[in-house]
Amino acid sequence: MPPKGKDPTKPNSKGNNQTHTTQPTDQYQHFIPRFILRQYQVGPRRSKAERQRIYRRTGIDPEYVYYWDIAKGTLDTRPIGQVYGVYNLYQDCKNTDNVNAAEQKLSVLERKAATIINDLHAALPTRKFSIKRRPLEDLRKFLFIMHYRHSSLASVYFDENHPDNIVVRLWIEQYKRSHALGSPAEVWLHVLLYYLDNSHSQLMNHAAEIMDKYGVVHFHTSMMKNHIPPDLEHYPAVAYQTSCGGHYTCIWEAADGEEFVLTHNGFGLWEGLINGEPDIHRIFVISPRIVIVLRMGMIMLDDVAKTLRSAISSSLLAIEQIPPEVVYNKKQGFPTEDGDGLMGTVENYRSSKPAEEDLFDFNIKKLTAAETMLVNEVLLVNVQKDGTNPVISDLVKLLEDDLTSSDPISSIDPLKLVHFELFTLLLDISTGQGRFVSAYD
Repeated sequence: MPPKGKDPTKPNSKGNNQTHTTQPTDQYQHFIPRFILRQYQVGPRRSKAERQRIYRRTGIDPEYVYYWDIAKGTLDTRPIGQVYGVYNLYQDCKNTDNVNAAEQKLSVLERKAATIINDLHAALPTRKFSIKRRPLEDLRKFLFIMHYRHSSLASVYFDENHPDNIVVRLWIEQYKRSHALGSPAEVWLHVLLYYLDNSHSQLMNHAAEIMDKYGVVHFHTSMMKNHIPPDLEHYPAVAYQTSCGGHYTCIWEAADGEEFVLTHNGFGLWEGLINGEPDIHRIFVISPRIVIVLRMGMIMLDDVAKTLRSAISSSLLAIEQIPPEVVYNKKQGFPTEDGDGLMGTVENYRSSKPAEEDLFDFNIKKLTAAETMLVNEVLLVNVQKDGTNPVISDLVKLLEDDLTSSDPISSIDPLKLVHFELFTLLLDISTGQGRFVSAYD
């Protein structure tokens, strides 16, 4: 792997070895980490030592993935070090001691997530996966931040002039003043550091304090639609709690011979509408074999499902999976309904020492070919077609023609999912019988 900050396509340079700790240097920073991209790697997987040895000898990044350029209509192999990233995305020029502090903190979380995801892959043959509370919290935090850290959000997420931010405009303006922040991107980075500097439990407790103060129903039905108090310092914790507290984790494995597609926005993509609002699923593609889906917990309640049935529109809801079975620590069971009813009481238990031994037992759902295609269709139809996103091109239109999300899974003929013109084209490319023009030709 090339050293941080190096151009992975250029040989090592020999010359001035001076470092300037207070001045930022251009650095390509991924919003999809390398350990995820390596799951899609073309050719043999190599150890870190092997990658570094090859790079020192050749000056070339030895890791590649297939890359489909939408605007150009070209299929290439490109270095992992040059895809799904932006130069200086996480650099904080105000932090003269360490401009890349955010990326270093991200790497700590990524290492934890990589270990968990490796364990998850190892569990696929058994279709069972067990994990204790703290590692599961690390995974959920990683998934949330994978959506938030995307480069496309940096300049708009906290733009007080964006039409979607009317309700939080005063809050953004106050937050910028109190933290001496200028641009929306600076606010975005500051909040990213807030998420990284606080544990899952701390973030959930911050959100619980807000909910218990204002009331869950009042906050979500009134304040979130009208006005957020400007002095609500920990308001970003509400978005975290909404994702991690309102949805349960589903683990889906692709059908044999199928893969999940990796797209630029394949982390946290919404699917499913309730009364026209996106709420039901959030999709996270973590490898060709595995997608983690967060499903709204209320959907599992019979009364809620019956009441909202006519208002629900979802392609993936027919893929059945119940929440994991939780084995609570016998020394201190989960708070009962006899408690005070406050969210803080629940979060106090979850952050306690005894709760660390709670065990979550997941059933891994093996999808059919049709179900795997449904997941991929959701990913592909949400790929922008303006040339800014890699991997997919005319596949989007072909899948739209062949598969409609309104069809129930049971009525889908898997043979109809195959677009034979596309299949023939890809077969010719893979066997060398056909030639697909490359940007590198």
